[in-house]
Amino acid sequence: MGKEEMKQYIGQQVEAIRSELMEISQYIFRNPEVAHTEHKACAKQVEYLKSKGYEITENPAGVDTAFVATYRNGEGTHIAVLSEYDCLPNGLDHACGHNLIAAASMGAGAAMIEAMKKFDIKGTFSVIGTPYEETDGGKIDLLKGGVFDDVDACMAVHPTTAMSRVAGECLCSCHYVIEYHGQTAHAWARPWKGKNAFDAAIMCFNAVAMMRQQTEDGVRIDYGFVEGYEQTGSVRDYVKLTLGLAAPTPMIVEDVRKKVEGCIEAGAAATGCTVEYHGEMGYKNRIPNSVLGDFFRENCVALGEPMQPGMPADSGGEDLGNVSHVIPAINPHMTILPERKISNHTVEFRNIVDSPAGEKFIMLNSKTLADTVVDLLLSPEAVQKAKEELQQRLKELYGDQVEKYVRS
Repeated sequence: MGKEEMKQYIGQQVEAIRSELMEISQYIFRNPEVAHTEHKACAKQVEYLKSKGYEITENPAGVDTAFVATYRNGEGTHIAVLSEYDCLPNGLDHACGHNLIAAASMGAGAAMIEAMKKFDIKGTFSVIGTPYEETDGGKIDLLKGGVFDDVDACMAVHPTTAMSRVAGECLCSCHYVIEYHGQTAHAWARPWKGKNAFDAAIMCFNAVAMMRQQTEDGVRIDYGFVEGYEQTGSVRDYVKLTLGLAAPTPMIVEDVRKKVEGCIEAGAAATGCTVEYHGEMGYKNRIPNSVLGDFFRENCVALGEPMQPGMPADSGGEDLGNVSHVIPAINPHMTILPERKISNHTVEFRNIVDSPAGEKFIMLNSKTLADTVVDLLLSPEAVQKAKEELQQRLKELYGDQVEKYVRS
């Protein structure tokens, strides 16, 4: 039985469950849940995949809004598709389109189990539910908890605008929590008796703004107040800030961190305040994989989806980057607005997610994900080449420090 017949069957299976997939997408869209609270979205997907015949592991690695749905058919390769379903805070809800990712993952799962049964495709396929991508990264906790230990390769699609592409490198990140402590005093009567923590924060921000000129191309820095910005009529004795920085490689992040920490300490020194701060590495840069990417791109083109050549880099960041350091992974960015580019995390993007363009995304990527899983399950030698490519890319990027940057 040829792969083309298998893929045609997958397409038929996906079309037959169109209404089911739209219902899942709409349910998650209408019930937005921010990071660490995705109980409804998780339960919805677990219920659906269980009804299709999957073996379900709930609460994997102690993550209560994650799941692993697995179907095994003898010995062979283990391929996973990753679902995302958390929303953004502050009323933006699903302005990153994670409801579409979840529904496409459900479509791929429903089609794959039927194809594996009908054509006796050997191997293991999983749909892994990965929550809180928008904050501290569910995939990181699942990776540390061993969920990916027996997975050979994985894929996660994401909505974008302009032309679809298999995404290449992205940024890695570091996040700081900063607390300045001063001395309170009446702002008018005796301000000279105070030590202004708010001024320390402004000094830090200004120093960082000027320091940007001495950072490499591709570095991004953002910051903001958490506490202590309210007008009180007093010299503020406490301010809490957050600061995030991102760069193409962890080596650049390490260099910028030294400069950022100088700016943090300068705010305290200039105002007589004291400061406590803690920086923690966040998402790692994505390690592209051309073996997996070529299969996915070819399947998209076969279904009529125009694709950018190669694997273009982007300035985003995501927890799949951490997984991609350990097993071959790809992150196709598939369009919901091909005619122009707009930003995710906006009301305009959210409105397009909740439109016929979102339905097209779900249907196309249910098929392309499943088609690519078929390619990989039937080509264990290709999966081995993908693993070899990963090791070569890590060696080229990190040299003799691979262990430091992969396992950290």
